[in-house]
Amino acid sequence: MRSFLSDTLMRPLRSRPYHVAAALLFVVVAAVYYLPYLHALPTGIHTWAQSDRLSLALNFYDYGLPFLTPRTSSLVSIGGVTGVEFPIQAYLAALGGVVFGRNSIVPLFRLLDVAMTVTGFFYLFRLVFERTNHFVAGLVPGAFLLASPFYAFYAGSFLPDPFSLSLSFIGYYYWFRFFENRQFPDLRLALLVLTLAGLVKTTTALHLGAVVGITLLWAFLEPALLLPRHRRHFLLWAGVGFGAIVAFFLHNQYLNNTYRSWQFLSSINPILDPETQHDIVQSVRTNWLAEYATTTQYRTLAVCGGLLLVFLRPNLRRYLPLTLLLLASVVIAYLFVQLMGSSLGVHDYYLICSFIPPAVLLLVLALLNVGKYTGPVRYATSVGLAALVLFLGATGYKRLNRRMSDDYPPFSQYYTHLWMRGGAEQLQRAGVPQTATILVINEAVNTGQVYFDRRGVAWQPGEMGEITAEECLNRMAADSLDYLVMPPAVYAQLAPQHAAFAAGFEQVGREPGVVLRRRDRRRPW
Repeated sequence: MRSFLSDTLMRPLRSRPYHVAAALLFVVVAAVYYLPYLHALPTGIHTWAQSDRLSLALNFYDYGLPFLTPRTSSLVSIGGVTGVEFPIQAYLAALGGVVFGRNSIVPLFRLLDVAMTVTGFFYLFRLVFERTNHFVAGLVPGAFLLASPFYAFYAGSFLPDPFSLSLSFIGYYYWFRFFENRQFPDLRLALLVLTLAGLVKTTTALHLGAVVGITLLWAFLEPALLLPRHRRHFLLWAGVGFGAIVAFFLHNQYLNNTYRSWQFLSSINPILDPETQHDIVQSVRTNWLAEYATTTQYRTLAVCGGLLLVFLRPNLRRYLPLTLLLLASVVIAYLFVQLMGSSLGVHDYYLICSFIPPAVLLLVLALLNVGKYTGPVRYATSVGLAALVLFLGATGYKRLNRRMSDDYPPFSQYYTHLWMRGGAEQLQRAGVPQTATILVINEAVNTGQVYFDRRGVAWQPGEMGEITAEECLNRMAADSLDYLVMPPAVYAQLAPQHAAFAAGFEQVGREPGVVLRRRDRRRPW
């Protein structure tokens, strides 16, 4: 470890213009990628999961910003209150809504996520550039992530996973810088940022544990790493971080039990039998491998894996903390599969905080070694990496536009939200009060409520064509709901029962959804 410290090539920040150029470049690229979709409601793959998160922000705003009692627009729990991982994004978007108006919550939410994504790219740039002085090499990690179809898509959405991942990149930067310059504030900042990342997404708490474990092991083998008082402070800050994560988890369990909520998964979901494992592996191979990364990215990672072996001795000498963190992140990815494997056949975004960290660390280590060369080799790497950056950026942009469109087979055939567009405006034109509650014929817990901008319940009957007016009235009476909303195609299937529906409901809208007002609000359940 002493050889690592003696051989570390310190790169003072002599080239601030390059930092500014990189930051501006990331901002411009992000604007090109995401500005066209800044005002869009949740759409595309996993619209339901995005709607759940956006619903938190809307209800923070509507209910006076009660951070410790978050709620969604779904009344499946008592009052819509639910336990959820640290909802800082939704809360900040709601705060922005207080300043700029409720209609600004959607663009502010997306803008916040994009801003954090850009910040994560910038710190990956600093991690590489400040040790190699290779500008193009510093751009590669950001371009690599933008080329990932699922990462680029969710980075501009409402999910917490890319937000947490970007925070972890910031934490990695300050943690590694601590090993270089032995300044304890860097380590403290790394712990604070990684704690926040772990609060936002519990998976990232495992990476906080890896950072703490590696630092403790290093300090045990080399006591000079931390002064006695710094060792105490380190243990204190680590304890505070883990304590905060555990306390918030227990608070969420309390909310879920008290308000009978199940909206956000808060338990492990391992693979329990060979049949399930086979189905999940088939789903990943068929549906998700091409969404996680492109062929170019898989080949790039394979090359980086080879370079890891070629530069193994330099990595152990100069970049030992990052090498150990890479090893730990691989173990974390394996543990994640063991704990949450049954969810991987459906939830592609679960891999963002579990599998992207080892991929990025592998890429960063390769760039740190390749970027150290000078002369003709440096020129060749500059040209080659520049071509890679441009190709990855162009590929990512095209793929993002495809994935944001309504025609993205095979996934788009399962989209159930397209008919809802314009739903809020329809209810406003029909004079439906903002406080009215709705029963939406849809399986997604919060999507219909978000699109029609009303609280209520989503309901998915077994056979659409066999829904009766009596069933709908009973279901609405159970939660004192005011309006029934369904796709026009479903209502058309119920033609034989239109007379019965007319007796129990008054139709107030036809497009984009058929909206029926319950006539007798006194009907008992």
